[in-house]
Amino acid sequence: MSFDRYRVQSEVEADIGCIDLSKWDSYLQKFKDYEVNQNRRDRLISSLKMDAADIYFKAIFSLSDAINSLYHGRHSWAVIKLYYSVFFLLRCYLATDNVAFIKNKGIYTLRLSKGEKPQRRDGGKYLGESVSGDHKTTIVTFLSLFSDSDILLSNSINNKSVYEWLMELRNQVNYRERVFTEPDNKYFFPSLFEKKLLKTQVEKYMKDEIYVYCFDEDHCALAMPLKLASIVRQRLFTYIDFEPISSAKRLEIQKMLSETGLSNSDMFSMLYEFGRE
Repeated sequence: MSFDRYRVQSEVEADIGCIDLSKWDSYLQKFKDYEVNQNRRDRLISSLKMDAADIYFKAIFSLSDAINSLYHGRHSWAVIKLYYSVFFLLRCYLATDNVAFIKNKGIYTLRLSKGEKPQRRDGGKYLGESVSGDHKTTIVTFLSLFSDSDILLSNSINNKSVYEWLMELRNQVNYRERVFTEPDNKYFFPSLFEKKLLKTQVEKYMKDEIYVYCFDEDHCALAMPLKLASIVRQRLFTYIDFEPISSAKRLEIQKMLSETGLSNSDMFSMLYEFGRE
């Protein structure tokens, strides 16, 4: 099955000389020795900016889809959608710092600065647990690079970062609990399920300048993704000089949000409208 692959991954493969992807593993040593020079850097950054825009759309689409689910009283699967929005947002956040993810018999990052080489990110330990897979590797990588600068890492829930907390909640809902809990709500502030109050509550989360809701178990599952989206939106705005989400894709988001009233929210619409077209 053919699919659209990340541009930076394809650029590195081409630079190394791999034209048959079935043989990519055999280029592992060349990949480890790959070094960013000025010419490569310019091309790779251009590709990463386009990748970042695509990842950002996946994040905002997932976030909007989760809110639509909450409006209709579906909260179990909303947890999973919100977790994925955070996963995509962290990838986009890293991209705005010129950090790209590349795979070759493991998960590596490549910082797009002159002289940098791939750095293996999975296969090690974090707090005594093995680091493997895209999700845990992304979160642990983010924690290692931004623990001193990300405001959402300035506090925790149950001794876990908010990103780890939401990943654990997603794992609980998706894998560990025997059944989805509908119609009973276990994961969100109750007023989110009062249709007339959802828009107000979402905007309240987005306006929260002291991030109090992000570190409260009753609110974090939605409040934190919304605040993270606002942070990443601002970083992406300064990183790229083009509209990251096409008008057709923006329309799909607006359709999804139409019943909730958030399609008419200037605050929320800023997440998917940059005003650059």
